[in-house]
Amino acid sequence: TLATSMTTFRNSSPVNLEIGGGTFIGSTQKDFTQGAFMSTGNPLDLALDGEGFFMVKDNFGTVFYTRNGEFRLDANGDLINALGMKVQGWMLDENGNMTGSLTSINIPMSMAPSATTQVRFKEPTNLDANSVFIEDNPDTTDKNEAVFDPSNSITFNYVSSMTIYDSLGNEHELKFYFVHKKDALNQPYWLIFPSVDGKPIGIQKGTNKYAFLKITFNTDGSLNLNSIKAVGKISSVSSTNLTEESGDHGTFRIDLSNSNYRLLPGSVRVTYNGKTFIDDGVGNLIDETTGEVVGSITYTDTQNGDEAVIYIIEAAQNGSSNSITVSYDYYDESTESTNIDYREINTGIISFGNGSEQLSFNIRLDEIKQYASDFIFYAQQDGNSKGDLVSVSVSEDGVIRATYSNGKIKGIARLAVATFKDKEMLVRKGTWLFFPNLQTYTAIIVPGGIISKVRSGMLEM
Repeated sequence: TLATSMTTFRNSSPVNLEIGGGTFIGSTQKDFTQGAFMSTGNPLDLALDGEGFFMVKDNFGTVFYTRNGEFRLDANGDLINALGMKVQGWMLDENGNMTGSLTSINIPMSMAPSATTQVRFKEPTNLDANSVFIEDNPDTTDKNEAVFDPSNSITFNYVSSMTIYDSLGNEHELKFYFVHKKDALNQPYWLIFPSVDGKPIGIQKGTNKYAFLKITFNTDGSLNLNSIKAVGKISSVSSTNLTEESGDHGTFRIDLSNSNYRLLPGSVRVTYNGKTFIDDGVGNLIDETTGEVVGSITYTDTQNGDEAVIYIIEAAQNGSSNSITVSYDYYDESTESTNIDYREINTGIISFGNGSEQLSFNIRLDEIKQYASDFIFYAQQDGNSKGDLVSVSVSEDGVIRATYSNGKIKGIARLAVATFKDKEMLVRKGTWLFFPNLQTYTAIIVPGGIISKVRSGMLEM
């Protein structure tokens, strides 16, 4: 607008009229069209590709709206802008679903340890349908050699291991042994023997615990979900005294007194001369204090299958008849449970003696297959050790994910994006901020990715 002014007066009348004394702003119009993006490489620099505003809240609880996504984490893990205002969104639960109401986004700087509660076999896990049947193994010269023994590889087809966690985040080795067998009607089945740190964990069914899982497959290679059972009911001997066999060879024989009874690998505990020796689950006797190998265990005597033999090195040829105190578990291989729901396969209780809670977890097998193809083992578990925050990423739909030093990636929150029916009525509050006035309609608030994509590592110019 050109300004006019009368600058000189005489007798109350203008002498001259000046035109063009300057300009002033008559009105303004806000321009909310999309700006160009500049790449910054910082994953917390965010730009909205499309409609809307980020939402930020000051220390007084007032919410402002901005297109400037120059964000960072403060010392408490709060996502803030350059003015210290907290970015708004929804926190996510363990399944990645938005929970609760709109809130300030906080990213935990560490992840607490979590005990394993489920182990799930996943695609492409496959048990080879052409695997040899253990009883038919040409290397098996004695029927008793076909009895499962982790220290004897001809008594099982495959073994695979994975890491699980207790409540303190300690790592433990979970092993699965797979044994291919045939029943009395010549029908094939598989036995699965689970152990943790060399100790048998068993399968819980009601008040009983069993040594193995028994599974069969349909003709299309899928798991028969209606035929899962547990085999080999477990019993315990809390304490018994054994005397060294003649000849001073350091051997002690456990007579299980029944042809169907088998010593449970990993369950033996021996007291000898004030020292405690434990069974490592693969045939070795270990000094509980020093960790040294001090002897061995033969779980099944090939001459007499219902017996097992303990050998202690320092008891051999020491010129005296020695005695030991032994506790152990045994199983009855002739027993099996009723059918188990595939969603309710639970292990027995595991105690580690390290201050952690007792552990028991669920095993899911429904994705396992049996094809005439190579053996493949792939399983996932839900536990973790303690982890510290390593990095943060933001997806196009506004989901913020944190990566921790324990290898876990967790969805933390989802950004909120707001828009208005009449953005022109927004009031400038300086420093890239806007605020609605009385004439502005209520904000329409949606998760990121609905009305615009969130671009990580970029700022809108």
